[in-house]
Amino acid sequence: MACSKGLRLLFLLSWAAGSEALGDIMRPSCASGWFSYKSTCYGYFRKLKSWSDAELECQSYGSGAHLASILSLKEASIISKYINGYQRNQPVWIGLHDPQKKQQWKWVDGNLSLTRFWSGRSSSEDKHCAEMSYSNNFLAWNKNDCNKLQHFLCKYRP
Repeated sequence: MACSKGLRLLFLLSWAAGSEALGDIMRPSCASGWFSYKSTCYGYFRKLKSWSDAELECQSYGSGAHLASILSLKEASIISKYINGYQRNQPVWIGLHDPQKKQQWKWVDGNLSLTRFWSGRSSSEDKHCAEMSYSNNFLAWNKNDCNKLQHFLCKYRP
């Protein structure tokens, strides 16, 4: 009888290891005040910083932390719900920028994803950093002046 229970437990654990259920069972160890999604930690900061100062603060958390790259609609939706729980009227810096000012947008963490959720409202040539727009529940992005002081979102994998 004890052997049978042990085999069932072993089966359940091996099933969980091979499925997405493991992601629900084993949460990453995120810094205090950060939230997790798919083994990644996110920190939302209501401090007002320029894009470059926000990126420096994110990096200060170590572990490869940067302003957040957002790689899917599902990830954007999770982040949107989280930020909406805190505020609904301030844009939030993310890690997308145009470092050479040639409309060649890149993620500061080096991610190569081409996912973009531009709102269509920000066509100015002199805006080279991306923000999540509160007017679209943080699900669309605008280009903005990198020196503007705004809230920001950091991301890292523990």
